[in-house]
Parts: sequence; structure tokens; C-alpha cells
Amino acid sequence: MKDIYISGEPREVEMEDVFSDSSHSLQSPDPPEKGKKRRKKKRKKESRLIKIIKAVFIIFVVITLLISGTALVSGYKFRFHKRNQYISITDLYNSPFVTNILLIGTDEASGGASRSDSMILISLDYTHGKIKMTSFLRDCLVMIPSKGTKNKLNSAYVYGGAQLLCDTIEYNFRVDIDRYVKVDFKMFTKMIDNLGGIDIEVTDSEAKFINRTTRHTVQSGKSVHLNGAEALVYARIRKLDSDYMRTFRQRKIITALIDKFRHTSPAELFKSVNSVLPLLETDLNPLEIAFTAYKGAFAAAFFDIQQIRMPDDDMMRTGYVGSQWAEIPDLAKCVQALYEFIYKSYKE
Repeated sequence: MKDIYISGEPREVEMEDVFSDSSHSLQSPDPPEKGKKRRKKKRKKESRLIKIIKAVFIIFVVITLLISGTALVSGYKFRFHKRNQYISITDLYNSPFVTNILLIGTDEASGGASRSDSMILISLDYTHGKIKMTSFLRDCLVMIPSKGTKNKLNSAYVYGGAQLLCDTIEYNFRVDIDRYVKVDFKMFTKMIDNLGGIDIEVTDSEAKFINRTTRHTVQSGKSVHLNGAEALVYARIRKLDSDYMRTFRQRKIITALIDKFRHTSPAELFKSVNSVLPLLETDLNPLEIAFTAYKGAFAAAFFDIQQIRMPDDDMMRTGYVGSQWAEIPDLAKCVQALYEFIYKSYKE
């Protein structure tokens, strides 16, 4: 290189061309060809990841449309559920990580005035990874807010259907109910039969009671296979012992169903659910049914199950109120216990 200025005097200086001598050349991290290969490989990985994400998204959309579309044409009974007018939402316990669905079983098949034969709050707790079931005793004496008087809990359904039953539970027990699903006995037996029956423990006394009082014959044992009709008879046993044990048997049936879901293929499960949709009444719209199905399937696959009844023995006394026998709850204890069970890490 020439014409380098030093002390103002121009002169020629011979300078080595470092870029032309291989012994002194600067080495790039990767040769051009190797760098191109790495960039191509990276682009392929990104492209593959994008394709996987797109495929998962498409499958999600297709299944959502399939479930919601099936629900829409199935003829299930959709009932709009109004916000509780008897208590403010700010006075109810709730959490964005807990979904509370009230499962209502009715005795409509028996004729006469329809009462809620079973009331089980199913809580999907995503904070602690649990499915929590709370059975409300139907003879529990509570305030029926639309009447302004106390009566047994299951009478709320007679007075105002699922709407008033949800309102009554919220009003007395201070827990927010997100959605409800009402089923009758026909749906109950059909679901179990579609899944090939369930396996539960049946005690000697329970088996003898069923065999003596019904046309069904079942065996006792740790794991007894029951079809839909037999499971229904089992779930409705009451005169053998008490309503407390009856609610326990109902929760055992639901637990066995969840276990059955875990071992049933998605195609068979979809077919089974599809067959009973026309027998449901719920305030879930078709799209909400699809998303609830996703959440429920995830919980059934990975969550443990916990259960209680409300009120428990130490939260109530029993006796006659007027001419009717009832369980009289200590609501302060019930509210606190229910809050801790649903929203906290509950230890059995």
C-alpha cells in the first residue's frame, strides 16, 4: 500500500496483504458451504415445527367442530342459565383454575313431581391436579331463596328446576357453580352399557339387598362387573343403610366411569357420548360442550379423584323440623369446609 502519511511527509511503504496470504488469513467460524448447510438444517427444523403446530391446530379445530356440531344436531336440551339474583358473585368463592359443574340426577322416570335424586358438584381443580366430587345430601335443610323459607335441598328442583337448585346451593354454601348437567336414569344406564359396564366393589349386604328387592342378581366382591341397569339399582340403594351411604355409592359409580374413560379409545368414547347427548339437559352451548369435553378428558386422564359429602357428620344435626325429618347443617362450618376442599390442597 502506498502514500501513508507519517509526520506530514508522504512516502511509499510496502505493506503485506494479509487477505491474500493463506498463512495469515482470518478464519470465519464456518466455511461458507458448512454455514449454508447449518442454516438450511435450521430452516428445515423450524419448518417441521411449524407444520406440527399447524397439524395440531387443525386437528383441534376439526375435533372441536365435530363435537360441537354433533351436540348441535343431537337434540340435547339447552337451557339458558341466568346469573344468581339472590346473591352477588363477589360473595361466592371461585377461581379461574377451578371449574365447578353440578351433576343433577333426577327421578323423572318414576313419575310424579320430579325431584333432584342426586346432586354432585364435580370440581376440576387445575391448580392441584384433582377431580373433586361433593355430594349434597338431598334432605339437608336450607333456605330456598325464591320462597324465603327453609326446606329440603332437593325441593328446590321441584320449585324452579336446575336454575333454582344451582341458585340455592350457591346461596347457602357460597360456592360458584359454573355450569350444570342434568341426566335421567335412562341416560345413566345407557352410558354404562355403551362403555361395556363398570367394575366396582359390592359388599355382601349390598348384594343381598339387590337380590332380595329387585329382579337383578349380583355377586359381592372387590371388583364386580355391573351393567347399566345393575349399576343404577346399586346407586339407588337407600333403605339398606342411609342416604349418606347412598351418596357414597353414587360417587363410586362416577369414579368407576372415570376409570372406564381412561381405558376407552377416543373413538369409542366419542361414540358413547354422542349416543347420550339427546338425553342431556345443560346450560352449556355446543362450543362450550366441546371445550368442557377437552378439559374433562385431560382431568380424567391425569388427575386423582377426591370426594366428600356435604354436610358431613360434624357439620350437622338431625331431627324433625315441624313434621319432616331433616339434616340441619351448621352452614358456617359447611361453607369453610367446602371452600378448603374445592380450592385448597385437600388431604383425605
